[in-house]
Amino acid sequence: MDTNSAHPDIDGCTSVCGDCAAAYRRALREGGLSGTVPECLIRFGLLRKVEGSAEHLPVPPSVAAITLARPIRRAILDQRAALDALIASLSPMDAVYRHERQRHKAHVQPLVGREVIATAVQGALESCSEELLSAHPEGGRPSGAMAGVLPRDLSPAGRGVRQRTVYGHTVRAHGPTLAHIERITQEGAEVRTAGERFERLIVCDRSAAFIAVLAANGQEAYALEVREPGLIQFLTKTFEAVWERAVPVEFDTTGHRPPRLTDEIQQAILALMVRGHTDEAISKRLGLSTRTIGAHIKRASTRFGSRSRAELGFSLARAGFLDPARDPSGPPGSGADQRGA
Repeated sequence: MDTNSAHPDIDGCTSVCGDCAAAYRRALREGGLSGTVPECLIRFGLLRKVEGSAEHLPVPPSVAAITLARPIRRAILDQRAALDALIASLSPMDAVYRHERQRHKAHVQPLVGREVIATAVQGALESCSEELLSAHPEGGRPSGAMAGVLPRDLSPAGRGVRQRTVYGHTVRAHGPTLAHIERITQEGAEVRTAGERFERLIVCDRSAAFIAVLAANGQEAYALEVREPGLIQFLTKTFEAVWERAVPVEFDTTGHRPPRLTDEIQQAILALMVRGHTDEAISKRLGLSTRTIGAHIKRASTRFGSRSRAELGFSLARAGFLDPARDPSGPPGSGADQRGA
């Protein structure tokens, strides 16, 4: 509804000026005004022309306000009615929305307890028919533990499932894990190791995924079973990014084990040290003992003649030691001769 004629501030007049106030006072004292009167008083409804006469009679401000507000109140009521109608028309969709959101939540289920997690993962692996992706950030596990998971890891490969697994570089120095890797690669699985940080992940046929949820102390608190396509796509792309940068684990025909990639491990340790991580934190992230972490840092300090971590960090940055594009044949003792893989 057009309220321009009823609402004076739309015409640029927001209050009664001094001259108009004086004219209104005079109209009250004299009982009216004749002839030409201030237009402002007409627009505000404070003067009302007597029909058939040139005289304008004063109107109480409260009455003028009611008259001015009437079309505005009517417009508000119309808008409120339109709003109520809009809400009413959408209310049936609210139940649809809640139902679909509830169904969406079912696509991400928490799994609490080792037995529950193991059972859910085993069920997904048994139904896996095309592709199995897995990432294991921790270091080597005891030989007994590796023997326990060997049948599970061999089963998909035996069914012709393409199997790709990423470990941390540190497993290259762990005999039981290397033996496990050698066994599954003989069945066609592909294994690579990476020096960067990644989280535990299992993806079956890009339709089911399992991720670990860590507590504040870094220990695994529980797992999430994910069947939401969009989230699985994100997790798969994350895995592929790590896979592309990882180094293949290859066993030659003479039975020699893959090189340890000492340089990459040392770079990972020093990079974390430069970012302010303690030996304990680095140990948890890379799956190495704190003694090994300390030995790497001490070796680097000796090599660069540094007397503190801060000085070592400065020396590493100045030498470009942590630059990913650094020439692997660089500083002595870099381990370049151990790469091979």
